[in-house]
Amino acid sequence: MKFKTDFPVVLASQSPRRQELLRMLGVDFEVIPSTKDEPDPQQFQTALGYVLACAAQKAQEVAARRTDAIVIGSDTIVVLGDEVLLKPKNKEQATGYLQKLSGRIHQVITAVTVVQGTSEHTFHETVKVTFFDLPEAWIDAYTDTEDPYDKAGAYGIQTLSGLFVKEIQGDYNAVVGLPIAALTQKLVSAGFIYLEGSSVRC
Repeated sequence: MKFKTDFPVVLASQSPRRQELLRMLGVDFEVIPSTKDEPDPQQFQTALGYVLACAAQKAQEVAARRTDAIVIGSDTIVVLGDEVLLKPKNKEQATGYLQKLSGRIHQVITAVTVVQGTSEHTFHETVKVTFFDLPEAWIDAYTDTEDPYDKAGAYGIQTLSGLFVKEIQGDYNAVVGLPIAALTQKLVSAGFIYLEGSSVRC
């Protein structure tokens, strides 16, 4: 199964995980990361408002340069209670994040904005993730690797730290960074992509 499109497609993210998921559609796409700094989460009343703003900013900034294209912006955050856990800056912060997540339920929210010309579509997926109780030795060994430092909450479910995850409720790919099934539905409904060989465009 492969999809086609009549537009250029741009992913406004340099995340290799998002690129891998988008390749599932079989459409060619360019990677043009947004160059704007992400907003300060303290400026937003809710974590959801923050992640929606981040995804929209990425898509809108790149779409202003590529008005011909379907531009996809996405952002993922980890939320524990009222605290947003972004990408850790150092081993101490990564360790602190994982200590907080140990044995507890948290949320992973991924927001997606799709811009094509004057058309804009935004949605999000929220997933509940439960961690096992993590031995300090595991946390220390993991934070000695490079893996935690480019990931919200200091872990990636698709990497070695997936061993920390006891249960998820929701879309696995949303935790990875791009809810590709929901995105496909949005792109098809908007008429941006269609199944190769199909006479039905939406």
